[in-house]
Amino acid sequence: MRMNRILLWALPVVLLSSCKDFPDVKPKTQIDAEVAFKDEQGFMDALTGVYLGLNADALYGKELSYGLVDVLGKQHTRFTSTFHEYYYASLYQYTNVAVRAKTDGIYKGMYKALANDNNLIANLGRADRKLFRGVNYSIINGEAHALRAFMHFDLLRLFGASPAAAGGNTTKAIPYMDALTVDALPRLTVAEMLTKIQADLDVAAAALKPVDPIVPGSTTTVTTYLRDRYYKFNYFAVKALQARVYLYAGDNEKALAAAKEVIESAVFTFTPDFEMDNGNKVFTEELVFALFKADMLNISTNYFTPLATNLLTKNNDAEFQQVYESTADYRYAKITLLDNASTNIRYSTKLMQATGLASSMNKMPVIRISEMYYIAAECLKATDMSAAVGYLNTVRRARNVSADLQPTMTETQFQNEIFKEYRKDLYCEGQLFYYYKRLNLPQIGGVTADNSVYVLPLPDNEVEYGNGK
Repeated sequence: MRMNRILLWALPVVLLSSCKDFPDVKPKTQIDAEVAFKDEQGFMDALTGVYLGLNADALYGKELSYGLVDVLGKQHTRFTSTFHEYYYASLYQYTNVAVRAKTDGIYKGMYKALANDNNLIANLGRADRKLFRGVNYSIINGEAHALRAFMHFDLLRLFGASPAAAGGNTTKAIPYMDALTVDALPRLTVAEMLTKIQADLDVAAAALKPVDPIVPGSTTTVTTYLRDRYYKFNYFAVKALQARVYLYAGDNEKALAAAKEVIESAVFTFTPDFEMDNGNKVFTEELVFALFKADMLNISTNYFTPLATNLLTKNNDAEFQQVYESTADYRYAKITLLDNASTNIRYSTKLMQATGLASSMNKMPVIRISEMYYIAAECLKATDMSAAVGYLNTVRRARNVSADLQPTMTETQFQNEIFKEYRKDLYCEGQLFYYYKRLNLPQIGGVTADNSVYVLPLPDNEVEYGNGK
């Protein structure tokens, strides 16, 4: 079966039972589209289905957060046995059966979610807007377009060449699924993909900005459906993704503008240390977008416990200290732990859930505010080093790093400080590999890196049958 004919097996859409509280929604039987989209609730359920599809282990529930992508970015380095789930992935052996299952699973899972998202968008286009109360049509339409851009962008960052690589922009990458069709769509170039991603984000921003209650000054009434906007692809998540996309494309001016809009909204603040001490390990106030993940406790047990077979961590405490530089850094002191009792292994507690602390329960980080400071800093380093340093120092101070960086640094020195911040702040969030790739750096943690490392293999069926090879 053609991988780019995913709609054949992805439809009909798996919809979900109605529920007032999004995280508690439970799957129900597949429903014919004509019935499913007969009222507003059907559209809400379909959108919720896309979100719940994204938190699958093959996607952001594991591989695209703390799992495969962080292994490829050398965030985890302790692999002492060939029986470890990620041993061969840590060696970039993409032809290994176990590794190939993960990369194929990402591709298949994303295009399945995209098929469901496109089905929603297509039905929105045909829907009578009188079905929708208040601002709900604009909210659902904006989120659906944002999610389509979001999924395609991460597929591009995995399966396409970097724009910074020689000829990267003109290299064929993947199909952009923006229509509900069973026809094979052609693989587009990296530049073409970025243009389509940006267009979907423009649609999303235009739909959400006037009505999203997360925007300061909004007059939208916060209904049950519009609560907890950080669980949805809200307006500022769109702007944050625009910042990522424009930076990846090399458009620093637009990346800076988008990042500053998120920062200057003051909607997202840095988590105070007393909350960290009370169990807020994921720093919830900083999450621009997060996914609900019901089995976070299992994640900690299976991957972030010293005796776990598939423990994900660094080689030793010395490596942690080398990365974090200061043991006073909250990211070291508050959300890593040394097991003195038996293993003498240091490991992350970032994804551990505090019993009874509802505010930090079941949140899988996807985009956080600190990344916007890093993007703004990188965009300004060549034109206003003082302002660039200011952005980075703001995050460092929030993390209890007392020594400020100075504007007398060279651009190369400053870029290295940005790199170190990505390693520290976005641990277990799957962003460091993309940092290496965006800059087309020649090494990842001492391993020579080129397209054989940076570009994941397409599934065999996609290569065999896909158009535009």
